[in-house]
Amino acid sequence: MKGKVVARDLIWSLGGAGALLLIFIVLSQSISAKWLQAFDQYVGGYIQEQRGDTWTSVAKFFTLMGSGSTEFILFFLVAGLLYFKFKHRWETLVLFVGVLGAWLLNSGLKELIQRDRPSAEVWLIEVDSFSFPSGHAMVSILFYGLLAYLLWVNVRQTWRVAWLIPPIAVLVILCIGLSRIYLGVHYPSDVLAGYTAGGLGLIGCMHAVRTIRRRRVMKSTQVGKYTFLENM
Repeated sequence: MKGKVVARDLIWSLGGAGALLLIFIVLSQSISAKWLQAFDQYVGGYIQEQRGDTWTSVAKFFTLMGSGSTEFILFFLVAGLLYFKFKHRWETLVLFVGVLGAWLLNSGLKELIQRDRPSAEVWLIEVDSFSFPSGHAMVSILFYGLLAYLLWVNVRQTWRVAWLIPPIAVLVILCIGLSRIYLGVHYPSDVLAGYTAGGLGLIGCMHAVRTIRRRRVMKSTQVGKYTFLENM
């Protein structure tokens, strides 16, 4: 039975990763395509038409939530909780490697693809790097997604409102991506590409966490059996 669960988990992980990879490839190879440019113009224009003082403040807040400085602080808070309270060293390592890998990969992809930002005339904030894929979208889906998953699996048995963690994480991730379009510093396709690339990493990290937890359960079960036999 356990073997079937592991196999099914692997199939779903590979299937999801394959679908996201395909979407990212299509987007990255279609930057100059008319259909993608029309999509960016229509969606981006609609979102930016909603601009107002209140929405601008909200957008800047969520862009700050997706910034490296904010995620750096949150990482150490959650990593400390995982490491010292729950004693989950390997999960902490997965979180660290996942986030660091996402930042490095995003920087590499930006330099490789070198897509220019939208016209500076529509910017509400200053930026100084290439546009594709969105770093905020790419890192936020991995960071906040994995953060939510790690917290959920550790507190779902003891915290009654743990079910709120996944939807809140989804909302934060979506708002971070939308904020980049609203502020005029990314095309919608940049954000979609960031989500697909970061989602690919998230699937890998979640699979790693599940593997670690299964092995921990198996190890504790084996230790329990040995202790029972020694006490007979």
